[in-house]
Amino acid sequence: MACKVLQFHPTEDRIVIDTGCKIFDRQCTYLTQGNHWGNCQFSSYVRPVSETGCNGRTVPTGELFDFDIAAFKEMPPHVRSAIRAMNQTVVVSEIRHHIGPHRARCKVVHGYVVADSSDRLIRVFQTNSGAVSQRILDTVVPFITDVNSAKAA
Repeated sequence: MACKVLQFHPTEDRIVIDTGCKIFDRQCTYLTQGNHWGNCQFSSYVRPVSETGCNGRTVPTGELFDFDIAAFKEMPPHVRSAIRAMNQTVVVSEIRHHIGPHRARCKVVHGYVVADSSDRLIRVFQTNSGAVSQRILDTVVPFITDVNSAKAA
């Protein structure tokens, strides 16, 4: 694994990151590969459509994929379709931050990063247009994937 190493803020409970978005940078406490539920990254393994076995049971084709991908509630249909077509176990990371007061917070999803089960970058989907989202994704990707051995998408 050759992911970028995190540095932690000396006096605050967060990593040191500079995406150019102060809100994202302040909220980002940790980034990692594999399953993760954090302030700015939600990641989960997603099984391929063709996988039908789970815990000794056989389920209909696509059921495990649908179960895994359902965790990403705001995922656009074109991203879901592209991940479905990959037909391999992948790690999907939603990169986001929140704005507004705690009770009425609005989630801003910048995009989705897809890596294979060995943490190699497969594809990045930017779902929020603009330079800020692009900078955030460009900054985060080396922390959660091995970009040096990226697969061709």
